[in-house]
Amino acid sequence: HRQSRRGRDSNDSQKSALGPPSDRMDDAATPVPWRSVLPILGVMFVDGVNMMLVFPFVPFLVRSTLRLSLEDPNTPLMSGLMGAAFLLGQFFASPVYGPLSDRRGRRPVLLSCMAVSTAFLLAFGLAESYWFAMACRFLQGLSAGALTVGKLYLVDISDATNEARIFSYIGVAMGSGAICGPMLGGLLSSLPPASAPDGPIRLVLERYPYLPPCAAAAAMAGVVWLATALHLRETLHQGDASLSAALMAPPRTSPRLRTPRKPLSSGAAFVAGPARTTVAGGGPLPRGRGALAADAHAEGSEKGRRGPADAQADPARRSGCEL
Repeated sequence: HRQSRRGRDSNDSQKSALGPPSDRMDDAATPVPWRSVLPILGVMFVDGVNMMLVFPFVPFLVRSTLRLSLEDPNTPLMSGLMGAAFLLGQFFASPVYGPLSDRRGRRPVLLSCMAVSTAFLLAFGLAESYWFAMACRFLQGLSAGALTVGKLYLVDISDATNEARIFSYIGVAMGSGAICGPMLGGLLSSLPPASAPDGPIRLVLERYPYLPPCAAAAAMAGVVWLATALHLRETLHQGDASLSAALMAPPRTSPRLRTPRKPLSSGAAFVAGPARTTVAGGGPLPRGRGALAADAHAEGSEKGRRGPADAQADPARRSGCEL
C-alpha cells in the first residue's frame, strides 16, 4: 500500500510539473492554417446568406407573381414550397459533390459551385413568374455544393490536434450568414423605387423590386469567390488517396484467433482452456484476471484428481498458476 501511494504521489508531481492538460495540448497542437481556413469560412458565410436571403420577401413575391390577394389561403402554402425548393435541391445534390471533388479536386468544384449558385440567385431576382422563381431556387440549391466541399477541404488541411478548433468555426460562419441574410433581404427589398434617381435604375427597381437584395448577395459572393480563387490552393494531387475512397474502403481482415486443439480431460479444463490462445502471425495474447483464475481453478481440479505426489512433481506448472 505504501509503495502504491508513493507511486501515485510521484505521478501527480510529474503531471503538476508538466502543467494542466489543456496547456500541454495547446503546446503540441498544430497551428491553424488561417490562410486556407478563412476563405473556406467566407464561402460558408456566403452560403448561409444565399440560403436565408429570400425568406423576408418570398410571400410578397408569391402574391405578386400569382396575383393573389392578401387574404388568399394559398399564399402560405406557395411560399413554403418556394422556401423548401432550395433545400430540396441541396438534398439531392450534396452526396454527389464529395466524390466529384475527389476526382476533379476541391478547388475547381468549390469555385464552380459558387459561380453557378450565384448566377441562379441573380436569375431569381429577375423572376416575373412563380414557376420560374421556383425553378431558379431549386437549381440554386442543386448547385450549392460549396458547404460540402468546404468541409472536405477543412478535413484535408487539419489534423487530430487542431481539427476541433477549425471545425468549431463552421457554425460561426454559417450562423453569421443565416443572421445577415434575412436582414439584408428585408432591408433591400423594402426600398421604394421612388427613392432611386430618375433613369435606368428606377426602371429596373420598378420592374424587378426584389433584384437589389439578390444583387447585393451576388456582389458579396463575387468578392469571396475572387479571394478564394487567389488564396486557396488545391489539397488533392495526382497520386494521393482520396478521402472518400479511404472511408469507403473495406476494413482489413482482423487477425483470426487460433487455438491448438488438445484433449480435454474434464469439464473444468474445458472452461479454463489449458491451451494458450495465439494471434495469427504473432505470439500469445495477454491473459486477463478471469483467464488466470480459470487456469488456477482447472489446475486445482487436476491436482485433486492426480493426487499430492503428481502435484509435487510439477512445480513449474504450479508456479505458473500462482503467477
